[in-house]
Amino acid sequence: MFLQIQDIIDLQTLIESEQVEFKLAGGKDGKGELPKDFWPTYSAMANGRGGWVILGVKEQDGEFTPVGVVDSQKIKTDLFNQLNDRDRISANVIQSEKDVQLVSLQVKRGVAYTHLSRHAKTKACSLKKSPFGNTYQRLHEGDRVCDNMTVKRMLAEQIHDSRDNEVLSEHYGFDEDIDLDSLKVYRN
Repeated sequence: MFLQIQDIIDLQTLIESEQVEFKLAGGKDGKGELPKDFWPTYSAMANGRGGWVILGVKEQDGEFTPVGVVDSQKIKTDLFNQLNDRDRISANVIQSEKDVQLVSLQVKRGVAYTHLSRHAKTKACSLKKSPFGNTYQRLHEGDRVCDNMTVKRMLAEQIHDSRDNEVLSEHYGFDEDIDLDSLKVYRN
């Protein structure tokens, strides 16, 4: 699923979910800055199926209104400056500058949205250097801190993407080690 926001209708049809998050990004001075709660969402989406963070959108009583940000270019610059800071986040899952879009809608200021892709090798994407207590998962529309067992599982999966994809050694043979009746039942 690729997200393309071109007008206000595109934005209004979205709801917060496991793969979509809205953030105000107004900053202290109202000109816009990357929100502090951006990074837990980044971690959670990187550890899940990926997703989109849309900045410059205000939530009030369950309604989302685009308000934009005055200096969206500053937010984009701050994001790219912080992506490779391992004291901030353990992995950069933003593939290219194309994954961070600035869009002008029917508001005076721009709305920024970021596509976060998910890669098996970046599983256990965490805030700071230690994954324990700093790794998030996206559940429903919120970012939840992972317990230590979940983090350990993610780290193990990082090493072995899928143990089922490994080639068996020469000591195993298809005819001798596979029960054909079980295989037929499995395939059906």
